[in-house]
Order: sequence, then structure tokens, then C-alpha cells
Amino acid sequence: MKLRLMLNLAILLPWAASAQSATENCANARDPGRCEAQRAALKACADKHGAEKRACLDASLPPVDCAKAANPQRCEATQKAREVCKGKSGKALKACLRGDAPKKPRHKRKSTIQKQP
Repeated sequence: MKLRLMLNLAILLPWAASAQSATENCANARDPGRCEAQRAALKACADKHGAEKRACLDASLPPVDCAKAANPQRCEATQKAREVCKGKSGKALKACLRGDAPKKPRHKRKSTIQKQP
């Protein structure tokens, strides 16, 4: 009996600690308001699955604030691409996003071999 109680406590204590740290993580997030809204949306849509869950999350989540992004222009372009591709899923969504999303700049590699005159 004592062993069972200790095992139950050993299982529940880390879970309680992780729930507390999840709340603290939003305080340290770049956009704490969006973090809290995301947690509330996940909780509200927990009983749904698949496309129904995706639709619930899309309706519940506020749009990303591109002013707080590392690259605001790229963030805005990505948001526009998501609006254009709204309603698509799977391969069609990936193809749509690849075609409309801005591409990352590619860095040229410097050649390690030097040309001899």
C-alpha cells in the first residue's frame, strides 16, 4: 500500500511541475498574449481530431504579430501566403505554400581552392 502511494506521487509530481513551468514559459515568451491564447485554444480543441481540430485551432488562434518577428517582411509575406492557401490541406497546401512563400536568401559558399596565376 505504501509502495503504491509512493509510486503514484512519483508519477504525479513531475506532471504538476511541468504544468507550472508551462504557465511560466508564457511569461518568458516573445509574445505572452499569443502564448496564452494558444494554450487556451489547445485546451478548447483538445477533444477534436484531424481536420476538425485544425479548423478549431485556426478559428481560435489570433494572427501572428509580425512587428515582433525577427524578419517582419518575411513574416507578412508568409501570412499572405497562408491566407491565399487557406482551405487546402496535405500536398496541395505544401505546394501552395512553397509557391507563394518568400524563399530564404541563399548564401554563396566561398571556395577554399585558390586559383593560381
